Amino acid sequence: MYEMRAESTADRLRLVWHVLAKETPSSALCGFLLRPERAAPSATEPGAEHYCTPCMDAFSRIIELPGTST
Repeated sequence: MYEMRAESTADRLRLVWHVLAKETPSSALCGFLLRPERAAPSATEPGAEHYCTPCMDAFSRIIELPGTST
């Protein structure tokens, strides 16, 4: 099973959801390096949440491979 984790953008106005790589859980499938510790939640709600398109594309390719278990 793959995990997802939200990271705040620099301006903390939105969250971007990344898919964690199984081999190196400190990085996402898109290559984005995640902080070792989860960031403290913002005092204000983010304006929007988005899924990382490169992560979603990579995950789609993984689950389409024959014999791949998620």
